Amino acid sequence: MKNRILSLTFVALMAFASTSCNKFLDKDPLGQIAQDEFFNSETNANAAVIGAYRSMMNSFSWGQSTIIVPEFSAVHVRHSAVFPEYEMFAAHEVQANNPWTSNLWQALYATINAANNIIDEVPKMDASMISDDKKKLFIAEAKFLRAFNYFFLVRAFDRIPLKLTATKEGDDLATPQVEKKETYAQIVKDLTEAIADLPKENPYSGDAARGRASHYGAKALLAKVYLYEASFTNDYKKAADLANEVITAGGYNLVQDFTTIFTTQNTNEAIFEIQFDDQATNTLATVSNDNPSVLFFAKDSTVLDKYKDADKRKAFTIKKGSNDNYFIGKYPNFSPASQNVPAIRLAEIYLIHAEAKARVDNSVSKAAYNSLKMVQERAGVVQPITSYSNLANFITGVQEEKERELMFEGETWFDYVRTKLAMRKYNLTNEQFLVYPIPTAQISLGGGLTQNPGY
Repeated sequence: MKNRILSLTFVALMAFASTSCNKFLDKDPLGQIAQDEFFNSETNANAAVIGAYRSMMNSFSWGQSTIIVPEFSAVHVRHSAVFPEYEMFAAHEVQANNPWTSNLWQALYATINAANNIIDEVPKMDASMISDDKKKLFIAEAKFLRAFNYFFLVRAFDRIPLKLTATKEGDDLATPQVEKKETYAQIVKDLTEAIADLPKENPYSGDAARGRASHYGAKALLAKVYLYEASFTNDYKKAADLANEVITAGGYNLVQDFTTIFTTQNTNEAIFEIQFDDQATNTLATVSNDNPSVLFFAKDSTVLDKYKDADKRKAFTIKKGSNDNYFIGKYPNFSPASQNVPAIRLAEIYLIHAEAKARVDNSVSKAAYNSLKMVQERAGVVQPITSYSNLANFITGVQEEKERELMFEGETWFDYVRTKLAMRKYNLTNEQFLVYPIPTAQISLGGGLTQNPGY
């Protein structure tokens, strides 16, 4: 495992550098830079940060697995060959030796290790190498990335190892699992510190403005983290307040045409968008369209049935194609597969605010409803406030709206698990299967990991 972690992390760090902070996608190879010379200039420190972002483009990360695996759990998609490794997610009978959970586990921890390396090494850099402002900025970006990846892992696996320093040659790799409350506390700490050091005025422009961590991007992610954390703290005010701040002060706007979120890169709605291009291609986009390479389809007409006929999102999100198959519509740029992934966007923040504000107000308040209405108005399917008979009905309505809005974006399964609505939606009888098993390959390495109950 040590060699695996080190090799993945080193590849992530050494793959690309940015020659200009204003041109996020202008990248030069860093293979000529020795590992022990890496943190000796601002340029190389920036390259390390770029490497951490780009490690998330791995097909086992946000290049495919972290999106498509939860979409199988949400019963939104199917595989062209009906591979049992994928279908087990749809049946909620995941085996501990499933290769996809094992692969995404390793990929996300590789990014975390890359972030840890930046957090460890940048503070040691001499003032002659880098300014204090850039030090703070790069460390804040690394903390955002660490939080972003831990947030997926804790939702997927619950009890996970919490590694906060970089893995070096000869290190003891045994990192104990911690309860999810501890992981959430660290995520909150990372994002709170990142927010403090990420300037409100975004220092980047062009692709980097949406493709790198920002002050309001960190606040948006923290609002989402607070919403999930409130499932065991019952404190929804933090989520409501932060979501409202991002909506009112972040400078983002809902685009008028829903389709442009995915056909145009880095729209005004994008808060954090993972930047793919002709060289670093999006594997999911390659294999989810109506072409000979297709592997992943929309499940069937049941996915279409979640939308009313008047819903403007329907025809774009699910497309009827060849051989009477239904296709995923949100990744249309596949030749070449330069499709970005909008990992955090404003519509989701409106829906976070809608639920959290309603819970704080203990009613279907006008403020909560208006946030839901913003998303529904764009979709062309506004439900009157009187249609929500009580608070519980409204919260379910918000989650179902989120499912339609974020279809094929990897969110629905985790959101339904958060409120236990998944038990009813998927006819489950055992809450233990709301989290994935710890990969057998990780347990067998002898680091002291124990399996989740029920597996």
